[in-house]
Amino acid sequence: MNKKMEFSHNGKNLILYYDDNYFKITTDNLALANFIKIKSKDKLLVEFGSGLLSIPLLLSTRTNIKMVGMEKDSNASRLSEMSIKDNDLEDNIKVINDDIKNIDKYFAINSIDIIVCNPPYFLLDNESTVSNKEYLKMARHEGDMAISDVARLSKIYLRDGGSLFLVSRVDRLFEVRDALIENKLAIKEIQFIYHDLDSTSKLVLIEAKKSGREHGLKVLKPIILEEGDVNG
Repeated sequence: MNKKMEFSHNGKNLILYYDDNYFKITTDNLALANFIKIKSKDKLLVEFGSGLLSIPLLLSTRTNIKMVGMEKDSNASRLSEMSIKDNDLEDNIKVINDDIKNIDKYFAINSIDIIVCNPPYFLLDNESTVSNKEYLKMARHEGDMAISDVARLSKIYLRDGGSLFLVSRVDRLFEVRDALIENKLAIKEIQFIYHDLDSTSKLVLIEAKKSGREHGLKVLKPIILEEGDVNG
């Protein structure tokens, strides 16, 4: 059953359609949306595995650039189309119901300014974390979209100087770093997320640039969450 969520972000009212088989707006979605930097010369942003399109919806409150979500799940794509329509964002946001591995059908090489991805966090052989719901399982676990795929396609489709923004589990940071380095993507900024002042960090936000210099890494002030901040 379709459900409608109404909320405010950056002083603008938004509508998000969802059902209980999908993530709505999570802490990492919010943190990643806030972390993304959009420059005046940027014209196109593409999200890999856009789910319910929450990140482009959040970004629409502060940018008018063209945004495209690629989502292979047909029901999530249908709900995203409903959200786009009810927010009057047809001129700014589109959703493509297809696997990111078919990106060559839709975009030219070196044509994207920003790629965004909240990639799967867990390996499928970690049975303790596997969800019984197929969509949540696909969203949480590497299956058809591994970090190596995200890095490889970002290298091909980002313009020189374009940015990849993603969120990762801290315990996989070195794995992510290696995949980015292998594909000539230089990590420029990272920001750790903590639940509270007494906890260790489990998530990290990463910006990597295509053909960027390998030195000059910035570690930003950490994000400290409070218990009521989780919205998904």
